[in-house]
Amino acid sequence: MLRYFSIVLMIICLFSCEEKKSDTSSIVDKTKDKLTISAPDHATQLTQLTPKFIEENNIDQWTQFKKFKDAIEDMTQLNPEGIMTFISELYKITSTLLKSPFPEKFDKLPIHSRIKVVQTQIIKSHFYAANKQNEKLNQSLDELYLEYNILLKRMISMAEENKIKLDSMGVSQPSFQDSKMKPAFSRK
Repeated sequence: MLRYFSIVLMIICLFSCEEKKSDTSSIVDKTKDKLTISAPDHATQLTQLTPKFIEENNIDQWTQFKKFKDAIEDMTQLNPEGIMTFISELYKITSTLLKSPFPEKFDKLPIHSRIKVVQTQIIKSHFYAANKQNEKLNQSLDELYLEYNILLKRMISMAEENKIKLDSMGVSQPSFQDSKMKPAFSRK
């Protein structure tokens, strides 16, 4: 019996004397899993619509666009830990905006397509945030703010284009030549 007891004691000693592994690898993994977001360049330079522009173009009555604009501006001051929630909500707001009626001045293909480009950047940002790819997420957020600025600048230019009258050059009606009725290079 003493012999078995000494064998068991020896086995216990061997396993208890084993070197303990440090948890440095788990600490490194935890830091890799954490999202870090640097302030994108274009987030600090968001284009702002003037109150006069908003009033003249009835944007204040376009509630879905106001929600979209507020959500983008709120995201510039986001907490990195809540980015997934912000991006998911922004995607829903953008989808609702695209389905909602647009004011007549902005119910044109260039505005719809610009909003879809912003929505594509939102999807990219969501993918990079979900996969914890910090560097690509920062680039994607920067592109998102850039595309948002382009959208607002296009809205401003479109409103200015609508103010220009067609007969500003003194031409009442543009003249079109029908080549079937009177061929362009004929001697008639």
